[in-house]
Amino acid sequence: MNIDFKPVQPSDREAITAITFSAGAQICDLAFSNLYCWSYLYGTSWAVVEDCLIVRFRPKTRNHPVYLFPVGAELDKVVAAAYRLKDQVVPEEYPLVFMGVTPGVRACIEEHCTAEYHFIEDEAYCDYIYERESLASLSGKKLQAKRNHINKFLSLYPDYSYAPMEQSDVEECLSLTHLWLDSRGDEDGRDSEVAMVERAFRHREELGLTGGVLRVEGRVVAFCLGSPINATTYGVHIEKADASVEGAFTMINREYARSIPESYRYVNREEDLGLPGLRQAKLSYRPAIILPKQTAILRRDHVSDQA
Repeated sequence: MNIDFKPVQPSDREAITAITFSAGAQICDLAFSNLYCWSYLYGTSWAVVEDCLIVRFRPKTRNHPVYLFPVGAELDKVVAAAYRLKDQVVPEEYPLVFMGVTPGVRACIEEHCTAEYHFIEDEAYCDYIYERESLASLSGKKLQAKRNHINKFLSLYPDYSYAPMEQSDVEECLSLTHLWLDSRGDEDGRDSEVAMVERAFRHREELGLTGGVLRVEGRVVAFCLGSPINATTYGVHIEKADASVEGAFTMINREYARSIPESYRYVNREEDLGLPGLRQAKLSYRPAIILPKQTAILRRDHVSDQA
């Protein structure tokens, strides 16, 4: 029986997170809000096989789909789901490609999937994962520079305010998104970024997104949107700030981290996309984990009766 994939919709949140939360995967790709908000660009769909979640992407830049490795709480069912997917893909005459392959997933593939896979690593797609308490307190010598930024912000803008995001903040946050994009001076990907942010705002409550808004003299100068990835890891998916407001990025980072419930030990601030400035910024907060994510490609000369 063929695996029946269906497009990701906001109403799928409960069904998908029931699996992702129990599996404990930390990658930002599995945050439900990311699956939905980027689905218009990546043609994201999903299916449940052997009680496991399989996510399929059909990006316009490829002539065939790619997948996330099956996600589930029980190893034997994960492996069975991988076999089922391989059996469906191989006759289609396109390569079986898994994205977001962490070291744990690679170990599972190498130990339990007897077919040979070729692994490709790209540092641009590592996830930067932090201790929530570290981001909230900025304590210790290694984060002294961040505390200095906070103190400078407080001295310059003593009338600032931070509050949970409300629907009435959305238009100003969208305006700030355009200002942030203007400051980058890069039109490549601008339309897709705006569309993703607009989707997040439009379905914020349905997607389980929480937000924070930083204001100076009543004006929005930074905002954040995030959501749980699993039971212990919270994701920061969207963060924008007015670069002309000194310390705004550091302040929104700290204030939003403080708003995340203490039951979440980790905060995944996602990838650096190969951008040197973004990489340096993420490293400067001293991540607890830099989680590699590889691409696994099934070798076509090892597909006869193996998974």
